[in-house]
Amino acid sequence: MVVRAMLSSGGRLGLRASSYGLLPLAARRSQVHRVSLRASLSPLLTNGACPAGVAGARSFWWSKSPAPEPNSSAIPASPVPPVQPLETESNSISIDTATQNFATPADEAVATSPASDSLLTATTDPASAVSELANVIQPLQHGDLYDLGLVSWWSPAGWVRYSMEVLHVTTGMPWFYVIVAGTIAWRLASIPLTIMSTRNASRLRPFTTQMKALDEKAEKADQAEKLEILLKKKQITEKAGVTVFSSLGAPLGQIILQFALFLGVKGMVTLPVEQLRDSGVWFLPDLTVAGPYYIMPLVVAGLANVQLSLQKRDMDPSRPEMAHALNVFRVMSFAFTPFMAAYPDGLWLSVAAGLAVSLIQTRLLQIPSISTKLGIIPLTNKLPPVPATETFRLISRYIQKKFSAGRRKPQALRLPKAKPGRASRR
Repeated sequence: MVVRAMLSSGGRLGLRASSYGLLPLAARRSQVHRVSLRASLSPLLTNGACPAGVAGARSFWWSKSPAPEPNSSAIPASPVPPVQPLETESNSISIDTATQNFATPADEAVATSPASDSLLTATTDPASAVSELANVIQPLQHGDLYDLGLVSWWSPAGWVRYSMEVLHVTTGMPWFYVIVAGTIAWRLASIPLTIMSTRNASRLRPFTTQMKALDEKAEKADQAEKLEILLKKKQITEKAGVTVFSSLGAPLGQIILQFALFLGVKGMVTLPVEQLRDSGVWFLPDLTVAGPYYIMPLVVAGLANVQLSLQKRDMDPSRPEMAHALNVFRVMSFAFTPFMAAYPDGLWLSVAAGLAVSLIQTRLLQIPSISTKLGIIPLTNKLPPVPATETFRLISRYIQKKFSAGRRKPQALRLPKAKPGRASRR
């Protein structure tokens, strides 16, 4: 009837496929989905503005020219029946949940792609993400060592650590090179003290015999004689051109500096500073652990023996006991290697760098032209070498003598026996 009325009116075929009529012809979905979709589209249907692709879809019979508006008398308007809510569990389902069920193929492809699966796995595993962040070592910044309690302005070891921090942060060098460069810098700063002590020793060398005689005399002297001996020694040092401050201050400064370097680096490599786990070189990757093959302790022991050989040239030949002391130090340097291996490799790296500087410094000061310019008197005679076997014989005799003196029992006092009968007669 509707078609006949339109044909009689002379208009073209303008049949439209409304979304309201096509909606039940879609895929057979559940009643919950259908009711939810109707509830979401009912305002659009009443307002005459439906989404594209549903209500605004044209059929294959759509004409190119705009269709005339239907005659109200020919086509009676049928009221849209209101959608009655079902008293089922569909009332509890939200419209958003219903609309989410209509997933496009692109969305399904993204949801099932391997990249999305890995992303979901990474985001849904916070424990692994936290552990990965914990394993990442943050770079060192200014003030981190102070926060760890490793920097203090009253401690020489704190000065050494602060200098290492500044060198690392400002230059960006790996920690292997920072420890080597920092140690070399501090040892170069102690060169004036080394030159002063070497000069004083060379100037006092001609008076060694007099000083030794005064020391032996002071062992058996009383308090007044000891004061007199001290005055004589002071006169000898002044005659040699050596002051008391330089003779005591230079060796003391060297000892303080060496201990500051040792304790400063030791405090850093014992794991207050996590950044030292990455040294920056492949052959010594972790500076906070001890090497399993004693490589660094053996390197330190070898450098120490070379240093002893160079220092032997500057020793006074009038004191043969120094040659025995050198033999003892050589043996002790290798005997303590297993005990040295308990410390981290970063500590022995600093010690090895310091010994390398000492070797170069000692060899340069032994050159006659350099020593003459610095006021160092060269030696004319050399200390004669002493075999290690003779040194150990001397040590064994000394030990036996001490033990034999300790085992001797003091003789009991023998009182004269009184003759019997004298006391009774009196």
